[in-house]
Amino acid sequence: MAYVRSKKSVRRRRIYYILLAIIVLGLVGGAVYRWGYQPAATNDKIHVRFKEALLNEDVSFFQENVEYATEPLTRAEALGFMGWLNEEKTMRGEAISEVAQDRADRTQGMKTEGLFRLVDTGAGRFGFSDYRIELLPKTLVVTSDVPLTNVWVDGAQVGRIEEAGGNMSLERMPGRYDVKAVAVIDGSTVTETEVVTLIEDEDLAFGMLPEQDETIAGQFDLDRAELIEVEVEAQTGHSIGTIEALMNERDQTVIDEIGEPAERGDVWRYDGMELRFVDGRVKRIDIDLQKRPDDLLALLGEPNERIETDVGVEWRYDRTLLESIFTFLRLESEKQFIERDEAIYLMLT
Repeated sequence: MAYVRSKKSVRRRRIYYILLAIIVLGLVGGAVYRWGYQPAATNDKIHVRFKEALLNEDVSFFQENVEYATEPLTRAEALGFMGWLNEEKTMRGEAISEVAQDRADRTQGMKTEGLFRLVDTGAGRFGFSDYRIELLPKTLVVTSDVPLTNVWVDGAQVGRIEEAGGNMSLERMPGRYDVKAVAVIDGSTVTETEVVTLIEDEDLAFGMLPEQDETIAGQFDLDRAELIEVEVEAQTGHSIGTIEALMNERDQTVIDEIGEPAERGDVWRYDGMELRFVDGRVKRIDIDLQKRPDDLLALLGEPNERIETDVGVEWRYDRTLLESIFTFLRLESEKQFIERDEAIYLMLT
């Protein structure tokens, strides 16, 4: 009898060990499936995860699985990128579709076109791939028609355009950006802001100089006015303001201000200019600009018309051009460009 009991006990222990092994194998298999196979399969379906994370605004997914310039997105970058796509419904649909197409066509997904490129990390298991999404850089070329233009992107200064017509290139991840240009024009700070959506390379040109018909002197062609001002002082020895102040003054005031003339009479002749008196007061001043007609053409361009007058040929220009120059020179009297004897005079009346 003792022998029979011992045999049954051994059989029971074997059954117990078999059940225990089955349970252990089941637990191990479940763990492998739960924490190995299932995540690997999920990671392989990057297009599904991307869509769900975007629609559910899962910031952590973008921080963990999306990168730019080989670096994971910061929280701010993830929020900005995700917010941009969700606000632009058409863009969101195109982004979801692009990731899905790249996942379906592995070769296409590795190309550097569109917004994304799929990167296989090589960490996939059980025959699955493990992907990260790389945002492709886009180039923004910024130009300005004003020298020393400072350029800001989303509140941070990124550089300066040194010369008028110059440019600077910026690389940014796809998205929407506020681009601001700041420059000093005629002593005043001028700012312009443009919203740029980068889904491909873009050019952004800032035209910061005001339109001629909306400006005053000194805002659109200082070189011309300054050249005239310098020429007047060089030929007469006096500033344009001093000469302008002589209008309607008597002879003694003229002498006190600029001295004795080389010749007297109804016309007083000084170096570089002539003063004509009517009833004892200065009524006209002719200033020799020491320029030939070709020189004025080079400086101001072709006039709208040339009119024969008693004092010579008047060169009539667009009103806006003349106003800008003469306002810069602070001339309040009537003024004309007169061609006489192959010379050009600035006539004040």
